[in-house]
Amino acid sequence: MSSDRVVQLRWEPRHVAADGRAALCYPGISVVRSQRGEIVDRTWLPVGEEPTFADDEALIAVLHAAWRWTRTAA
Repeated sequence: MSSDRVVQLRWEPRHVAADGRAALCYPGISVVRSQRGEIVDRTWLPVGEEPTFADDEALIAVLHAAWRWTRTAA
């Protein structure tokens, strides 16, 4: 693995204006790919109160792709 490529997990809620007055907040996880200190990709996945099998599989797929990305620099 190269130190040039880094994968980080971040707890990042998303705030969305619903009707110009109210804002909704969605909890989620960002998988952030950085190369030489610059963010090159960010994938946000929602995290609910009761995650489903599909939610788990989506997170696993994104993590797997990100970690494989770090290996291609070696």
